[in-house]
Amino acid sequence: MSLKLNIPEYGVTQFNRELKDLIEDHFNYVRIKGEISEIRVATKGQLYITLKDDTSILSAVVWEQKKRSLTFEPEMGMEVTLTGRITTWSKFKTTYQIDVDKIEIAGEGALLKIIEERKKRLSEKGYFDDENKKQIPYLPSRIGVITSPNGSVIHDIINRISDRFKTPIDLWPVAVQGTEAAKNIIDAINGFNKVKENKPDVIIIARGGGSTEDLMAFNDEKLAEVVSKSHIPIISAIGHETDTTIIDFVSDLRASTPTAAAELVVPVRSELINNIKVLKQRLNYGIENLLKQNSTNIYKLSSYIKTPEQIIESFKDRLSFINTGLSRIIKNNIAITSKDFYALSNNLKISSNIIKFNKSNLKNLSYKFHSSIKRELKNNKEKYISYLKLIETNSINSNLKKGYSIISKGKKNINDSKLIRENDILNARLIDKTIKITVKKIN
Repeated sequence: MSLKLNIPEYGVTQFNRELKDLIEDHFNYVRIKGEISEIRVATKGQLYITLKDDTSILSAVVWEQKKRSLTFEPEMGMEVTLTGRITTWSKFKTTYQIDVDKIEIAGEGALLKIIEERKKRLSEKGYFDDENKKQIPYLPSRIGVITSPNGSVIHDIINRISDRFKTPIDLWPVAVQGTEAAKNIIDAINGFNKVKENKPDVIIIARGGGSTEDLMAFNDEKLAEVVSKSHIPIISAIGHETDTTIIDFVSDLRASTPTAAAELVVPVRSELINNIKVLKQRLNYGIENLLKQNSTNIYKLSSYIKTPEQIIESFKDRLSFINTGLSRIIKNNIAITSKDFYALSNNLKISSNIIKFNKSNLKNLSYKFHSSIKRELKNNKEKYISYLKLIETNSINSNLKKGYSIISKGKKNINDSKLIRENDILNARLIDKTIKITVKKIN
């Protein structure tokens, strides 16, 4: 009975308080390693985690203000080390838990294993395939940048783009590390895609270097899906050249550093100007050669074109030649016929009847011959008149009478609008006068 009197007696609250003080005094800060078997988000934002090993479990809580400082989003199956204080809670039931200040991946190997599993899932869905990648514009009119507003990354990008080819830049500030980083970047990508006016032609997602754990936001599966489905091409520029994250495989182009992304997104303005000058020189040289060649061809062709006066004279000469030849043929035929007639008359004794018949026949032949000559002359005259009418119809004066005019620039006739420039002074030849025209506008 005296033994029972030596056993201390506590009230419930008193005992729980004593136990709480004992545990919290003995276990100040601890680091506990295990596998996350359960995660639950409370209504106030805190995370309730169940940590386990082969034989036991331990409850943990990450309060809202502490959750913002986490470098990655904890997931079930992760092997982690929790750093925090052991606390007790006894309002509705008696329990104890670790009040977490920090969560670390238990070894980089475990983290890399998680990343590789995500890569495998995304690769099987086709997110890494080249045919799904969009073309990066050669010279964007506006560039969107998703990165932290603080630090050197954004300044390096702005300065590099300004040095190469100054282009408007829209910054969408985000957290690039921690549990909210992936969500911030997703919201930024979706935000840029929803812009109606002044939408960027390309997006750069950038941050500086860091450990694998620091870069975990860029290994987020949901972020990878949003990057792949973005209507705007995306360049990833995460960490240093040796750092590789999942969005590097999903993005349309991967840059080794943020500065390299700035170099990939715009060309060098001075180089473009030099290229344009070279192309302009080549174009001018080609145009000059083409004009020279065409001028030579026009000169050759113009040498074959005769004036209406030359054509008329040519027809006159031909007609005169035909008439001369025809007269010569007639005279020759008459002479030959007369010679044959006199030869026959001298060698033959011809009766008066025969002579009369031959005279009549000769008269008929002479009549037919003269008729043939007159008909031939008439036909040639009609052809000559027809040619003259054709020449007159197509002559310059005839066309001028119809209301047409001849436009010339200097001594050169204009038959193509490409030969005219604004403010050129042209000559317009009409039927009675020539007027000067100043070109104000070419439609």
